[in-house]
Amino acid sequence: MASYLDQKQVTARVVTIGGAVNTVYLRSRPSTHDVDFFLGNATSPQHNVIHEAARYANKQTRGALGAEWFNNSTQLFMPPHVQQDLANAAFQQNVVIYNKVGRGGGLVVYGAPWSYALCGKFNRLCESSPRPYDLADAVVYLHEHLRRAGQQTVSVHLICRWCQQYHKQVTNEVIQQVDEAYYRAYGHRPIDWRSQT
Repeated sequence: MASYLDQKQVTARVVTIGGAVNTVYLRSRPSTHDVDFFLGNATSPQHNVIHEAARYANKQTRGALGAEWFNNSTQLFMPPHVQQDLANAAFQQNVVIYNKVGRGGGLVVYGAPWSYALCGKFNRLCESSPRPYDLADAVVYLHEHLRRAGQQTVSVHLICRWCQQYHKQVTNEVIQQVDEAYYRAYGHRPIDWRSQT
């Protein structure tokens, strides 16, 4: 993809969430079947050339990646102002998953903000059939958020505010489930149930 974008003189900065972050950056999963991305601008003309680059990469692998291996379906459920805010926060957070830029252009992939990634997992865990890895993903996202913030705990009220801001479901039961799994993995409880901030 990066070489295609370089030839087209386009530098695409995209934000990814999910499996690519787990596989490439956190190394908490062995593989992922796709890369979910979004741009800061929902109506960006870069969408077309990015999809062309993804098709080119799939063609180079004789279809092994699959037609939807690099897709922006995640942004279909995201209000444009939230998308812009998340992209800006991702660029500021500066978790670079992939970076290959040539003389003419290329591709830089940033991880979504940890708070957003965590709320996405809370939302999934509220569903009737979460995926087998959703709880483990929530734990590593929470750990990464705390590590980068230099904190040991996060307020349950702040988690609820994040989920509300990102239009994601969360329940106290799901937060308790993540708190317990985190305790088993890291030896301390990350959720502060008392704090109001």
